[in-house]
Amino acid sequence: MTNLRLALSWYLAAVFTLVFGLTLLIHSSFMEEASTPLASSYQAYRALPSVTPDANCQIVTVGKSDGRALLIQRFFEGYNAPLAKYADTFVEVADRYHLDYRLLPAISMQESNGGKRIPKNSNNPFGYGIYGSKILRFTSFDQAIAAVGQGLRQNYIDRGLKTPSQIMTKYTPPSIPIGGPWAKGVSGFMEELI
Repeated sequence: MTNLRLALSWYLAAVFTLVFGLTLLIHSSFMEEASTPLASSYQAYRALPSVTPDANCQIVTVGKSDGRALLIQRFFEGYNAPLAKYADTFVEVADRYHLDYRLLPAISMQESNGGKRIPKNSNNPFGYGIYGSKILRFTSFDQAIAAVGQGLRQNYIDRGLKTPSQIMTKYTPPSIPIGGPWAKGVSGFMEELI
């Protein structure tokens, strides 16, 4: 008799749990997404098929899509920086030269607040090739991003200078004796882009 009661109790508890769980699931599916704080700030990023599958669903080509450009855009927008509209260029150049996609945006923030403080008519938000009165000028921010990306790959990363601290030794050596604020700043901005 005790075994029968125990089995019956377990069965009733299982049925109750199942009904309760299904009720919560159904109720939550009808709630508006915006009514919860988490849902209102959550966004999903995904790659979508660029080709519609045939009737047998045998061919699906998935297009390359990720959230890096949007992260960069929002990062710059958070600082009201003019480089926000060049987010796609930053990602394209990072991919072309096999760079961490966060490196160029972080350097531009450290050097010019994302393009806010640059030498007049230079389009150089990186401080790249600027020594005293010598100013390396570019025709556009797009050209600057591409040129500095290539320069970082060839003259720094390919020569073993990969981290902000290592890059600083050649990019801005005067920062070293004062504790490396350049590398700390670049690293901090890179962390914001995760």
